[in-house]
Amino acid sequence: MADAYLLVSHGSRDPRPQIAVRQLAEQLRTCLSAVIGTAQLELADAPLHVQISDFASQCAGSGIEKVVILPLFLIPGVHVMDDIPVEVALANACGQIQSIVAPFLGSHLDFVNLFAWHGSGSTDRAIILAHGSRRSGGNQIVEDLAAKWNVQAAYWSVTPSLTDRVTELVATGASKIEILPYFLFAGGITDAIASAVAQLRSQFPQVELTLGEPIGNSPELVTAICNLLGSIEISTN
Repeated sequence: MADAYLLVSHGSRDPRPQIAVRQLAEQLRTCLSAVIGTAQLELADAPLHVQISDFASQCAGSGIEKVVILPLFLIPGVHVMDDIPVEVALANACGQIQSIVAPFLGSHLDFVNLFAWHGSGSTDRAIILAHGSRRSGGNQIVEDLAAKWNVQAAYWSVTPSLTDRVTELVATGASKIEILPYFLFAGGITDAIASAVAQLRSQFPQVELTLGEPIGNSPELVTAICNLLGSIEISTN
């Protein structure tokens, strides 16, 4: 065994995302027959670099050559481009086993194709709703997906917002709008999105608004991650 894998998620006070990440890790252990761990960038008991160091220490003596860190993030925002690399560098400065950061989940074609399959495409117009980033270029993946599928992009934390996009589409005469949450797992934000959609339904009763589900754990997600981790192992050994 050459590598161990550490899934890094954002972290949340809502327990559902971390439960889903742990379930995903268990499925990947079966798929890859490898050591799989989980860590959180925020809201964990220890900073991420300490979590990485602890995981690497657990792997020492087991023939592990390196730890491959997979950021379970969908866009290249500040967390992916700045925060995680800093934490990995801190861990590597004092660790026996070195860690490398794999490209974040949302950058992989298998995952993009999975999200494309996830949308039903059964309505007049559709909106991809992502968290959004203020970092330059951080939302380009979402914009590219929206252009590819001829849908609108909206963001939870930056503009244009979901309300902005729904209002625009209603003004063009759309009567059925599907909202595709570009989120990996359900949690506090997806609950807030559902509440926002309920308010929009009251604001626009003449429009049928359909809210999709987050990507969620599925055999397709497990297969996509297994494939990408396998390719990372080949390219980095």
